Amino acid sequence: MKEIVEQALSRREGEYIMTLADKLRMEGEIKGEIEGLRQAIELGMTLKFPDKMYSVMSRIMDINDISLLVKIKDAIKTARDDSEIMALLN
Repeated sequence: MKEIVEQALSRREGEYIMTLADKLRMEGEIKGEIEGLRQAIELGMTLKFPDKMYSVMSRIMDINDISLLVKIKDAIKTARDDSEIMALLN
């Protein structure tokens, strides 16, 4: 009986540890993706609108929404002026 209980507890602990590990891995992937997008935006702003890079990046650092960061990154490619980027930040 003791062995059965120990195996059941061990299995449950193993599932919990894997769940926690998966959660931490996912959080790390999300943080990495956000950081990569921020770097891409910074590069794009530096190359295309260098005079507005600091004002945009100060706002970008507060954004954790991946889909919004992707929109901003993509908008830099086609933007004719910085107002198109600023509109996404409001």
